[in-house]
Amino acid sequence: MLRLLGGFSIVSTKIVATFFMVIILMLLGIVFFPRQLNQVNDAANWIANLDIIRNPDLPQTAVAVFRNFVNETTIFGILMTLIARAVVEFIAWIFAMMWRLANPVKDDDEFKRRSFDPAEDVPPTYSKN
Repeated sequence: MLRLLGGFSIVSTKIVATFFMVIILMLLGIVFFPRQLNQVNDAANWIANLDIIRNPDLPQTAVAVFRNFVNETTIFGILMTLIARAVVEFIAWIFAMMWRLANPVKDDDEFKRRSFDPAEDVPPTYSKN
């Protein structure tokens, strides 16, 4: 249960970090990289103006609702979120590597390295065969 809670806290932390990273990237993009920010916006406009996106094979009322929700702004937000998530994952990976450098795993520790046998790492609701 604690492992599950720990996993949720890591995921939640990364989601919150991604939210703030989107805002930070937008601010940095406006100040330092306006051309690249415009290129991401142009890519979002290009995706939004594709014929398959603009005229999906749906009833007319569904097309109107689809156009309200799937537009340039939505696609731009999704692209910025994906870019921010990649940055957050890279930063998390760098911190994990630095943690491993500062705290190497010793073989004589009480916490032994786990084997890669799937039968040894089953959740408590399943039985080991």
